[in-house]
Amino acid sequence: MVILGIESSCDDSGIAILEDGKNLLHNKIYSQTDIHASFGGIVPEVAARQHVSSLGDLIQEIKDLNMLNVIQGVAVTKGPGLAGSLLVGINYAKSLAYALNVPVRGINHLTGHIHAAWIENQEEIEFPVIALLVSGGHSELVLMKSHKEKILLGQTRDDAAGEVFDKVARFMDLEYPGGPVIDKRSQLSKSKIRTLPVTNIKDSLDYSFSGLKTSTIKYISKIIEQNGQLDDNLINDICYNFQDAVVEQLVIKLKIAVEEYKPKSIIVCGGVAANSHLRARIKNESAIPVIIPSPKLCTDNGAMIAAAAFYENAFSKESELDLDVFPSLKMTD
Repeated sequence: MVILGIESSCDDSGIAILEDGKNLLHNKIYSQTDIHASFGGIVPEVAARQHVSSLGDLIQEIKDLNMLNVIQGVAVTKGPGLAGSLLVGINYAKSLAYALNVPVRGINHLTGHIHAAWIENQEEIEFPVIALLVSGGHSELVLMKSHKEKILLGQTRDDAAGEVFDKVARFMDLEYPGGPVIDKRSQLSKSKIRTLPVTNIKDSLDYSFSGLKTSTIKYISKIIEQNGQLDDNLINDICYNFQDAVVEQLVIKLKIAVEEYKPKSIIVCGGVAANSHLRARIKNESAIPVIIPSPKLCTDNGAMIAAAAFYENAFSKESELDLDVFPSLKMTD
């Protein structure tokens, strides 16, 4: 089946055409990073307005390539995410599906991230699977017994991992988004020492990053008080210190989950899965196969939405022309 996937949950507009869950015929993303960088974070109203024009341009490109006639179904993110951004994507999806006389289905953004792993690695993934989803808004551990059967094992109790990357980077006046720049600067650290605390909630697979965020900001403030400013070497060392603490907490809980539930595969997905330190730690320390989508499929994209629709057999149900948005949608909803 050839599925058009539309993603607009936050600030990236994504359009993709995926055949049988693996053949990526088209995949384009319009990023709003430069637009929101001056604000140090995403402005919801600005994001929604930008989706109106960017999704229109992306769909026009598909039309110009004469690819509309191959589409057999339209899959679109219904949540979680920013209400305004989701609404733009859903309205485009319903209009397009109606015009093409094909079904439309709403897809959970979170399961989309997980199913991105199947696009390039169909043969390598074996159930049961433990998925570690880490992004700007989510940090979750999920046990999958099948494509549709998911059990939430743990989640962040406060800030998401990607969120604290952005906030720590902003406190040091680094570029937005914070994840890529902290990853890059940490590789330049000469000391590579972790002194910041690693949260480990007892008898739980939940995460907590707010304490690390506060500790890091206090640590940076103390260094500035002592030195007057942050030079490049200090920034590099702080980036490594902070990043290693985040990765350590993610790895600790993942190892506990693997030991308890004995999966046959591990999936690491979401925007933070592009982090080089996290990818290396998990791959080097795991005794079972670790599947991590390529960086272009870790960030928000339409291909992952189309993949989730295919593998969850979403089009076995009736079309959803009355589809609505669900900004607070959970992984297991």
